[in-house]
This record gives sequence, structure tokens and C-alpha cells, in this order.
Amino acid sequence: MRGFHWTPHRILLFSYLVIILIGSLLLYMPFSTTKNVSYLDALFTATSATTVTGLVVLDTERDFTFIGKLIILALIQIGGLGYMTFTTYFLIVLRKRIGLRDRLILAESFNYPGMHGLVRFLKRIVPLILVIELLGTLALFPSFLAHVRNPLDALFSALFHSVSAFNNAGFSTFSNNLVDFKGDLWVNLVISLLIILGGIGFYVMYEIILYQRGELKRLSTHTKLVFLSTLILIALGFFLLLPDLWYFKNLSTKEKLLASLFHSVSARTAGFNTIDLSNLSEASQFVLVNLMFVGASPGGTGGGIKTITAIVVFLAVLSYIRGRSDVSVLGRRLMETQVHRAMVILSLAFVYNTSIAILLAEIEGIRLLPALFETVSAFSTVGLSLGNPQGLSLSADFSALGKFLIILTMIAGRVGVLGFMIALVGKEKPSYVKLPEARLLI
Repeated sequence: MRGFHWTPHRILLFSYLVIILIGSLLLYMPFSTTKNVSYLDALFTATSATTVTGLVVLDTERDFTFIGKLIILALIQIGGLGYMTFTTYFLIVLRKRIGLRDRLILAESFNYPGMHGLVRFLKRIVPLILVIELLGTLALFPSFLAHVRNPLDALFSALFHSVSAFNNAGFSTFSNNLVDFKGDLWVNLVISLLIILGGIGFYVMYEIILYQRGELKRLSTHTKLVFLSTLILIALGFFLLLPDLWYFKNLSTKEKLLASLFHSVSARTAGFNTIDLSNLSEASQFVLVNLMFVGASPGGTGGGIKTITAIVVFLAVLSYIRGRSDVSVLGRRLMETQVHRAMVILSLAFVYNTSIAILLAEIEGIRLLPALFETVSAFSTVGLSLGNPQGLSLSADFSALGKFLIILTMIAGRVGVLGFMIALVGKEKPSYVKLPEARLLI
């Protein structure tokens, strides 16, 4: 039996587990809640916040005190950027040396290509993130002030939603999420922009900074594909959801258009909602499942299999059908290892989500589509749910085993299904021995 080694994948998984444990204990304390809550619900909430998912089994507005909401906010920020980001950044500020292992963990958590320039990347990206969240707070404040009237409550709600939106968390200080703002163009656009900025990936943001400053001659193929895939998915989601929403008699034309656009953006890992998703047709709900499954882009605050993975798999299938041996995009050839990795991620994600959804459907006695919706929402760290009559996630009505499966799924989704499996199983050392080929009929 191989010895246990603290690989970057295992350290990353362990760090999330520690943060979740600490967060759950804090949220279980009397000073965090306005009523008695079970430890399982506190653990579920801490997991949902740390993994920036947004599935709620407790009413964030009514069941948590101001301190409880602050703890949730801190978990969202730490979970979205990673604890290693904060600790390493402070070490950099204090001019301390960053070890090789810390660099490896950071590169893994950010999906950063290699370790060259990692410290400079971190020094530029962390202040930028804080500035974006501050600007988001200032932009949301007037609309929230008109809604809650109290300036301090409005300011905290603006900060909470700005951080939650940028980190693609979907947590809201309002019991009905953003339903009251379904017709507010400004709030819809600001929240959507924050979601997109958090979801495109920190490396893409960094490249744009370098490009604007003239330190980079041209944008990489990765950045171009991220922008292209983001635009395509938003447009696709908008046009697929609009026909169903068009028949909602309780919505104005403006609200229908905004709801289609907003949920096309939010479904890709943010989890905010402005309408009751249980009122959508099964076709529209399945569209949301697929948007959630794809998720955001690599190296950002979002989850899912990632946009680049979906594109690589699509291009690989297209190339094979056309009889091409190489997979290419935008005048560049993709490495076989990248194609192989994308195929593995897609396969693992499909098997995992299908298995958990079937288990939930059997255990909780619900239909498969709601079970799949909840599972993919947890896996892709989205937070959208078909809900229950109290406005909470469907998970609120689950048994202890059902909630545990969703907790496990949120963790697997945040770490990444491939990283999660590698952390559990371990990675074999590369072998240079080539076995004889087997000829199979496929």
C-alpha cells in the first residue's frame, strides 16, 4: 500500500474542510442565530457559503443575527478566493518568502499556468477584486436604500450582495432573494456584471490588465475562448428561456426580458433568482440544468465542468466526426493531454451527478428532474433550487442522509471533481513502460 502524501489536491481539500468545520461551529453558536438550529443545518450553511454555492436550508434574513450574517459573508469571501490567497497575500505584504508548496497550492487553486509570475499575479489581482466588490457595493446601495429605508441595513445588504455576486455565491440577505428587484434594470445589470467578472477567471482578468498596460502584445487563446464561450452561453440561455417566460401573465415585458437575461447569467454558478423557478416548464428547468452543469470559466469563483472543458470536448467530437487527427481552435492546436483531461472531467461529472440524483430521488421520494436540478446546482456551486413553499432550497426538506449527499456534492464541486477524485484516490507515478496494444470493437 502506498504511503499517504500531502499533495496540493489533498491540502486544498483539507483546507476547505477545516474552514467549513470552523464556520459550522461558529454558525451553531447562539450569537449567530435567532432560533435553535440543528448542527446539520449549520454545517450545511457553512458548506454552502464556503463552497460559494448558495443553497439554503435556513432563512438568511430571519434565522441569522447580524453576527451570523457576517460569518456567512466571511466564509463566502474566504471560500471564493481561497484561504491560501489571503495568507499568501499578507505574507507578500510583509515581504516574507513564499515556499514552493504554497506556490503549488496557489497555482492549483487558481488554475494558474505554472508558477512563473505567480506572486506578481497575486499582488495585482487581490486589490483589484476588493476594488470591484467596493464599486459593486456603492452601485447597489441606492436601490437597496429605497427598498429597506435604513441606511446601515442598505449598506450592509449592498456589501453582502456585491461580495456574494462577485464570488458567485447566490446568498442574499432578503428572504425571497432578489424577487423584489425583478423589474429593477440597474440591480439586474450590476449583479449580472459582478457575476460575469467573478466567473471569467482571475487569470483572464490579469491578462486584460497586462494587455491594457501594454505589457502583453496580444490576448491568449484561453482568454479569447473564455469571452467567446461566455457570450454564446448568455445569448443561448436568454433565447431558450424567453419563450417560456413570455407566457408569464404576472410579469411585464420588461420583467420577462430581464428575467431571461438575468437567469441565463445567474444559472452559470451564481444562484440568484428574481422569479420562482418552480413555475418554469420542465424544458426551461432542464435548460438551467445544462447551463449550471457547464458553469463558469477556469480559475474564477464559479463552478461546473467549466466553459473551456465544454468547448474542448465539443471541438474534439467535431474533429473526430470530420476525420481530423488534431483538435484546433483559433489557429492553435490543442495538446492531447488537454483533450484527455476535458473528456475525463466531463465523464466523471456526468457519472457523479447522475448517481447522486438517482440516490436522492430514491431516498427522498421525489421526481428525478428536481433531484437532478438540486444535485447539479450543488455540484456546480450555483445555489438555484426549485425550492419549497417556505422559499428555501429543496434540500431543506431532505433527510439527514440527503443533506449529507448535497454537502459532499458541494465540496466535490468546489474542489473540482477531478481534483476531488485525485485527492481521495491519489495519483500514480508516471510509468514509462508501454504495454502491448489491445484491439477492441467500439
